[in-house]
Amino acid sequence: MYTKIFIRTFPYDEECELFESLLKTRWPTLLEGVDDVSFKAFKNMSQRNILTVVWFFPDKKTQDRVEKLIEEHITKFTRTLSPKTMTFSGQNIFTLTT
Repeated sequence: MYTKIFIRTFPYDEECELFESLLKTRWPTLLEGVDDVSFKAFKNMSQRNILTVVWFFPDKKTQDRVEKLIEEHITKFTRTLSPKTMTFSGQNIFTLTT
């Protein structure tokens, strides 16, 4: 499994909420036909302008495909909001479940 993590810090809470709305409304349509891909969005309610999105991909080829969709559809939107963005990409090396 491959993972990509986006941590976006928006200037204002409202901009973060706009981005959340975009994730909820656009991604179901954008991911039609892309199998075994999911993401989780996390928000610390005491820092409502920061949103962390963790993507899960079955393989590198699928990750590349979704990252192209991100570039085409999401990056344009985030440029207008000007969040600070940190990313991390990696492959799962182990999982602990209790």
